[in-house]
Amino acid sequence: MFNSKIYKGRLISHLAIYLSRMGFQFYRTLLHTLYGHSSQQLAKGNQNTPARPAFTYIKTGNMSTVSILLFAMLLTACGAEESSNHNLDSSLSTPINRILTGTVAVGLPVKGAIIIIDTDGKTLNTQSNTNGTYSVNLNGRPGPYLIRVDPDDSNLPALYSYATGSGVTNITPFTTLALFLAYQGDFADSFNDWAAIHSNWSRIDLEQAHAKINANFAPDLQNAGVDPIVYDFFTVPFEANQTGIDAFLDSYTVAFDYNAKAYDITDSSGQPVAFNENISTANYYIGARFLPEDATNWKLTWTPEFNGQPGATMVSYHSGNNIPWSEERFNEVFWTTLTETPSQTPICREGPNTSCNIDIRVTRLNTNYDVIGNGEIGTIVRGNGTYNWNMNGWYQQNGQPRQNINISTSHSFSWNWERIS
Repeated sequence: MFNSKIYKGRLISHLAIYLSRMGFQFYRTLLHTLYGHSSQQLAKGNQNTPARPAFTYIKTGNMSTVSILLFAMLLTACGAEESSNHNLDSSLSTPINRILTGTVAVGLPVKGAIIIIDTDGKTLNTQSNTNGTYSVNLNGRPGPYLIRVDPDDSNLPALYSYATGSGVTNITPFTTLALFLAYQGDFADSFNDWAAIHSNWSRIDLEQAHAKINANFAPDLQNAGVDPIVYDFFTVPFEANQTGIDAFLDSYTVAFDYNAKAYDITDSSGQPVAFNENISTANYYIGARFLPEDATNWKLTWTPEFNGQPGATMVSYHSGNNIPWSEERFNEVFWTTLTETPSQTPICREGPNTSCNIDIRVTRLNTNYDVIGNGEIGTIVRGNGTYNWNMNGWYQQNGQPRQNINISTSHSFSWNWERIS
């Protein structure tokens, strides 16, 4: 006789094992993305280095314990009930406050319609006010996001920007120029096709294009009171009051011909401004909270949680300047790696008398980032984040009604890089 509780238990057990293994594999993949080490190097360490090698993987805790914990939580939610839908944590359906805010300006503030498109291709609409500021709740919409502003003043061109998540994202001619230099495409087409092409875009490419702008305008940016080595047009808050960085925006006009893939920069007197796309950007770290150095050693501690239950803490040691020296840099690496970890994976195992169709999906929520120190020994780069795994689908015994499965698990993590030498 078919026992739905037993079958559900098997499905949940399979999910638990899958999630624990994926968490472990995700950590390894993240380190590989950051540092380029092979899985073998991470597992065994570098045998030719001292007791504290540059790459050593140390696992504390027991991943099987994570599986058992998650299995127990899920089984408690599912195995004791006969209803067709089961939610492990009802709070996961509660709207999430993830605020995106910033300033739209060309020197003067820009009032206009703002369209934000997420990686599902869905749009979110808001408006910048008369002082150029805007604020909108992203809720659980998946990022990164491409943003367009259509100014109320028809004499002004559309402006574009890009955000990896919540927080500050400004929209100016120079965020538009950075995107243009990085991707060279027609922004109208990119905007309409964002769901299909977003994975081809990289924040790191955008940083390199941004660095070219800062290098070309380094003296002007210094006169505006910002450091061109690290200044980020996208994420540093400012007011459209014609002082500081806004005065810099007021000094230049950037015009685009997207069809011809061309742009022109003129100064306030209308004279053309030369722009060197081949300028050196060595030692530019856009958005950096500290300036990284090559000859440094860092200890990384990574601790996951599954619905509030701690998982296995993982520790590793690294050298070089690939520590995430900005929040955007960490978000780029982290969410790209998470996306590359299968976000929709069938886990259903059919039997001779049953059929099923069950998928796992990843929903990105948020991260927090902080730096204590200025890059010296003892500097700590730390943060945390949250994302959801959603198990959805159905199973059916031959001749019996179909049973639905809808289970969500909240995963969070904390990480801490500490410079040790």
